Amino acid sequence: MSHKNSINLLQAELYTKQALLTLKRVLISWVVVICLMILSVFIIQNQANKGTEQLIYLNKIKAKQDERSDNLENKIRLHKPNLVVASKLATLKLVMANKQALYKELINPNTTYIAGFAKAMTDLSDMHDENISLQQMIIDHGELTFSGMARTPEAVPAWLNLFESSSVLSGKVFSHFSLSENDSNFTDFVVSTTTTEIK
Repeated sequence: MSHKNSINLLQAELYTKQALLTLKRVLISWVVVICLMILSVFIIQNQANKGTEQLIYLNKIKAKQDERSDNLENKIRLHKPNLVVASKLATLKLVMANKQALYKELINPNTTYIAGFAKAMTDLSDMHDENISLQQMIIDHGELTFSGMARTPEAVPAWLNLFESSSVLSGKVFSHFSLSENDSNFTDFVVSTTTTEIK
């Protein structure tokens, strides 16, 4: 059997209840809130500083890009095309357009006979005249157009008379014939033929 050496006369309901809000707790909560506020201010300030530095850096890059863009625009504004090169380019484009038209005619079996075309090219080669420089020959649905440059105006009719010896080019009627003197004192000419046979 156990013996009790002391008797607790203080009952549980007699204990004093501790207050929820004490001065110590209020002071601790204030200190915690102040620390959190200081920490958040420090973080925000740090982020703002980084943002400012990045903005300054981006503004410097933008200034350099703007300066480079202005320099390029000035170079473009000051750049003048070379008239000789532009003239050569226009001539090359014209030659390519004529070659493409000629190629289309050559591969079209409905409008062109390859053998006849080859014969016409051979005849033109045989009728070569040193006074005539043929620059263009256009074949369009059976019609021929020749253009070029001659040393003298009389050389063009003399060259056209040679067509009578060609089996392909003879018997054509010229519907258009023009001569003009150019800046080099040579004669530019354009002649067009039709498929109408000479009676």
